Amino acid sequence: MSTPMHSTATRTTVAPVTHDAAELVLVDIARGRYAPGDTLDLATIVREHGVTPGDVQLALYELRRMRVVVRAPFSHAHVVVWHRRFNEVLLDDLVRMIAIAATRAPSFEQLDEPEHRTPACVAHGLELEPDVAHFLDLARSIVQVLSPSARQHVLDDVLLPLEILCSTSAVVAHGMTPALGATVRGAIVDLMEVAAHYGDWAQVPALAADYVTALGLDEPRVAQHD
Repeated sequence: MSTPMHSTATRTTVAPVTHDAAELVLVDIARGRYAPGDTLDLATIVREHGVTPGDVQLALYELRRMRVVVRAPFSHAHVVVWHRRFNEVLLDDLVRMIAIAATRAPSFEQLDEPEHRTPACVAHGLELEPDVAHFLDLARSIVQVLSPSARQHVLDDVLLPLEILCSTSAVVAHGMTPALGATVRGAIVDLMEVAAHYGDWAQVPALAADYVTALGLDEPRVAQHD
């Protein structure tokens, strides 16, 4: 459930946001409880998760903002539109925001450490592969140089769903086999971190894009017919 941002004299901090009911629905999707095209029923979510109808209404708004669900035309029904390739859309959005941050050439050592937090996946009993966790943590640090509103967008609408929908549970439930193995993916993230550490910001967006390609689905080839 989102909490309002509190204005400050310097506007250098962003109020923390929680997504309790939204996270629960994301976890349901990650575990295969809902598939693309399924309709989310408010009463079912209330009953299964012990939350209030108001919590669910706010969660549906947040999930629409994340582009994980949409409201069906001419009705109040909410339909899951997330699918096995949609993580790549979120990751591409993250790469775009990393590229914007890189243009500001921040000093990596001077970036504030992100506020200590329990990753959403861990809080819900999910796990991330080490390279995925490393990449998302690195992105979380880099985007600190963005404006408060842009940073909040990344944290709430990109990183939060990715932490859950890139989990090992989601990979298994939805058959999301990455194009490249963990060793290669980890090496790309290490190179990205080194480039950021030494201020070679021109390399960071390209490495981030390479990582998204490596983490993208290794779809089976379409059978060729004579």
